[in-house]
Amino acid sequence: MAPLFFYGKTRSDNISWGIKRERKGTITLRKQILCLACLIMVLVWAVPCQASTPVKWQLEWMETGELREEVKIPVEVTDAPTDTAWERTQEGNEWIYQRDIQGWSSYQSHKDGLPFSITENKNILYSLTEIRTDPQSAPDWFEQVAGPRELHLTIEVPGLTLTSTAQQRTDLLSNWSFVRGADLGSEGVLLKVLRIDGLIMGIAIVVIGVVLAVFIFFRRVKRAEQIIAETYAIPPKAKEPNQE
Repeated sequence: MAPLFFYGKTRSDNISWGIKRERKGTITLRKQILCLACLIMVLVWAVPCQASTPVKWQLEWMETGELREEVKIPVEVTDAPTDTAWERTQEGNEWIYQRDIQGWSSYQSHKDGLPFSITENKNILYSLTEIRTDPQSAPDWFEQVAGPRELHLTIEVPGLTLTSTAQQRTDLLSNWSFVRGADLGSEGVLLKVLRIDGLIMGIAIVVIGVVLAVFIFFRRVKRAEQIIAETYAIPPKAKEPNQE
């Protein structure tokens, strides 16, 4: 009869049990390593993708009143605008769309733009423009390319910014960052801009200058006449004393 080892089991039984236990531990370890490797691959793949997908939307309002719009989107985004005014080029890993529009009134009639509602109050010398978001009029292309992605918005204005909700702002530039482009619709008022009409202001300055020059000229002429009159005036004759 074979000797008993480990609580009454034979040597062969103990060896088999040890081998099975070792195999089970090896399989478990392999599963853990595989899961860890998959997790690392997902993180390594996902983080760069998220960091390289912001949509950059820039709107330049020029002195002439025209608007120049530029959109940069990742090349993997295949959605294209329907407005034929857009021109597309590629730079690195981004598609660049550009178009020129005559003014704000034309911008609101064009497709594939930002979901803006524009109010303009124009006077002879100046105009006051309010730019606010309108979630009810969000264009389809904007929702497709920027709605689910991070959005960086830049607006450049040619006047004095009275109100701005931008996170970063200089004299002419205002910059916003949104985790999702769809959040832009709830922003409300973005900008209030006071713009002076340069042509009318120039004419007004010239007219005021001419009026002042004429006023100063006639004032000096009048003063010169007074000086001449005082200098060359004939003194009155002295009265002779009465002779008795």
